[in-house]
Order: sequence, then structure tokens, then C-alpha cells
Amino acid sequence: MSDDNKQAFNLEDDSDLNDNEVFHSDEENNKKNQDNQWIDELRLALKGGCDLGSIRSIGKCRSLTDDLRLSVWKTCLNINDINEYDYVDSDVFDLPEQNLIREDVLRLVRSLKINKDIEASRLSDIEAVLTFYCKKYNENYEKDNGWIDMLKPLVTLDYKNRAELYALFVSIRNRYIPRFCETDGMPFHLFRLLLLYHDPELCSFFDTRKITPDLYAHIWVRSLYAGTCSSDVTLHLWDGYFQHADQFFIFFLALVLLMFAKEQLFEMVDKEKNEVIDFISKAPANLTTDDLEDFCSLANHYASNTPQSFRKEFCSCLFDETDRTTSQKAYSVQQALCLPVSAKELLQANQLGGKEGVRYFIVDCRPAEQYNSKHLYTAFHLDANLLLEDPKEFGGTVDALRATQKHSIEA
Repeated sequence: MSDDNKQAFNLEDDSDLNDNEVFHSDEENNKKNQDNQWIDELRLALKGGCDLGSIRSIGKCRSLTDDLRLSVWKTCLNINDINEYDYVDSDVFDLPEQNLIREDVLRLVRSLKINKDIEASRLSDIEAVLTFYCKKYNENYEKDNGWIDMLKPLVTLDYKNRAELYALFVSIRNRYIPRFCETDGMPFHLFRLLLLYHDPELCSFFDTRKITPDLYAHIWVRSLYAGTCSSDVTLHLWDGYFQHADQFFIFFLALVLLMFAKEQLFEMVDKEKNEVIDFISKAPANLTTDDLEDFCSLANHYASNTPQSFRKEFCSCLFDETDRTTSQKAYSVQQALCLPVSAKELLQANQLGGKEGVRYFIVDCRPAEQYNSKHLYTAFHLDANLLLEDPKEFGGTVDALRATQKHSIEA
């Protein structure tokens, strides 16, 4: 995405140069020192045992220096020397899929091009962590499940032992990787509703081609973008991500990626389905570290302009292993015609008033008996069941709805 334009200067006679052309001015040096003050402040805070709030206040989700990254991540992920997830070290590698794990670990370590002296220890560490994780959580290792991709940035850190590496891996998975990231999984249905809310045209583009989010965003979500971004970009992206500490931020980053590619996608209207999927799935690979500030800023924009009640509705079933309402909520999100917004949030937004924002009216899509039982005074009734039960009546109701909408706009 970024296009760095550099100019070359041929200096034939340095006698014509003045100090300002060769050296930084005092003003530039002062600005540079000021820009780095937060690094020193953060370093001091870490030595004093700060918390996530302090790190966020000082760091402001900015990229970190290599020497601070591990300490900041551990604080943001609430990892300390006491609660390292009860890791039990072992060199017993006896899982049925052990050969697959070993092959993927070897491929990962070789791709890092690290010092030969530590390559063997890294191989052993990663295999031990994955093996113990599978045994403890009764999980089966599968190729392209995102685990190896998540470990790639972690093994570049100067972690002290396997327990610390394991703690980092498990904490990131538990906090930020949604459950049920599988084909037709709930996170992807929810993401489609977010896309429908923010860009119905782009959502329709995918729907008409039967391109569901799990076909292109699977590895984005399961690896927290480490599976498609370069290692350098992943490190800097995670710097800000862990400071921001928003479990749903992964969805808004995905929205921005689609918006970045929107024009090119519309130009692919005559392309085969697989070509479109291949193109969009590789979108994060185009990111550079220079893009990240705008990338995350736009994601924040979408997050702040999205109704917040969906977070409360789906947070526990996506990120809490103890939630027992998952199947019910998964069904509701799969059947939803649009992003669900609570009545409480609608009323609060209406009470706050203000001249800014989109003018809208409420369409109540519940069955007739529920609508007649109780509804908001200004809500227009559109029984979604009629779409299947009586398409002709549904069409007439939609026409009436459009007439009401037109009248509201003209009013």
C-alpha cells in the first residue's frame, strides 16, 4: 500500500552546503527528543510495576521498541511469574499428529532465519508448547489452524523459558481469538452483519457470489492477522492491539481491509469466485508498518460508529468457555436479517438527541403477535416470516415501507 518515494542527491561540491542542510537543526533534535520521551516514561513505569491502564495512557497504542515489547505485552496480557498457566515442562512428544506438528514447527523456525545456535532450542520450545496445549485442553492440532502463525512473532521475543512462551500463547488465544472459528462459524456470521451495517453494497457483492467471510477471513481471525501479515507488521500491530485491549477489534480491522480493497473488488465482477477469495484473503499481506496508524485509526472509527449492544450480546459466547447459551445465540446470529441493536440503546441514542448522525426509522421484524403485544410507538411492522410464508403479501408490505421511508425523508 505504502509507496515510499526517495530522492537521490549528488553532492559535487560540499563547500556550498550549510549546517542546516547536513545536520538536524536544534528544533528537529528537540522534536525527536520529545517524540522519544514517552519511551523513557514507559520504561520507568514498567520498572515501577505499572498496569494496563498506565501503559495505555503512556503508550497510546503506539509501536514499541524491541527492548520493551515483551514486558509491555506481559503486562497487557496479565502474565506474571506466578500465573503462567500451570505449564508442566515435558519432552514427551507422543500425540497422534506429532509428525504434522514437527513438520510445521520446522518450517516455521527455518522461515525465521534465526541464529543456528538457538534454532534447535526454538524448535523444541514450540513443539513442547503446542504438545502440552493439545493435551491440557484436549485439542487436536490441525494444519492452518493459526497456532503456528501466532507463535511466529512470539518466538522472536527474548522469552525466558517455555512456561513464559506458553503463557503468551495461551493468553492471546483465550483473550483475542473468538471461539468457533470454523466453517460457517458464529464469528463469521457476526462479521457479515457488521459489514451489512456499514456497507450494504459490499455485503451484497459477497452475498450474490456466495462468498462468506469464513472463506477469506478464516486465517485472519484464527491467527490475529499473523498468518498473512509480515512478521514486522504483526509485531507492531500487536503492540497497539494489546494496549487497546478490545476483543472485538479484530472484526473492525477486517472491515477496514475490505474497505481498502472495495474498488478493486468491484472491478472483479466478472472474475471467478475463487479468484475473488484468493485476492481478498491476501489483503493483509499488503500492509506495511507505515500503514498501521491509519489502519487502526479507521478501525477505531468503525468501532465507535457501531451500536455497542452487540458486544454485550455476543462477548461471552465468543470469548468465554463457560458460556452455555452459545447454540441459542449462534442460531440467532445466523438467522438475523441485520445487526441486532437493543431497544435500550436505541432509546438512549434518541434521548441524547443531537443534530449529527443518520436519520432513520425503526422496522420491527418480529412476528405479528409479538409486535401487537408491545412495540415502540414509531416502529413500522414488517413480519420477516412472510418472506417465506406469503411472498406476495411480503412484497406489498415492503412497498408500503418504502413509501413510508420516502415520506419520512421528504418531511
